[in-house]
Amino acid sequence: MKKKVISICTIGSLFIASCTSNNTSNKSCSKDGDLNPNGSSELSLIMRKMAAHLADNRDALKAGKGIVAAPKEIDNLLTAKKTDEEIDKTIYDGYAKLYQQRIIELNETADAPDSLKIKAHNNLVSTCRDCHSNFCPGPMVVINQLDIK
Repeated sequence: MKKKVISICTIGSLFIASCTSNNTSNKSCSKDGDLNPNGSSELSLIMRKMAAHLADNRDALKAGKGIVAAPKEIDNLLTAKKTDEEIDKTIYDGYAKLYQQRIIELNETADAPDSLKIKAHNNLVSTCRDCHSNFCPGPMVVINQLDIK
């Protein structure tokens, strides 16, 4: 009986210690850890900047402000190292070029009515959605939040 109580107390102590420990050595648990379990490629880092740009642009347009400048890194969409180098380059390059064209179209609406800016913004978001439906569907939840309804 005494051994049983000691065993239960030991297991309970270990359980409580594991639940309350401050595990800063595990990068996947830290806020600064890499979001991608396979490590972040150059392309995934660019795409995070693209998503931040779209979120900033969405918020600015909803507030009646002007278009937010796109990150310079989108110039590297065709040359950036991908997480999966095996993807179909022809299809990916088509989407990357379309995204770059949609940025130009968005910028051309700078002096246009808000409805045209919003349409151009949503077209840009649709390009992300279309590409990710073919290659990497993980970010779709975030992408779907970038539309202006």
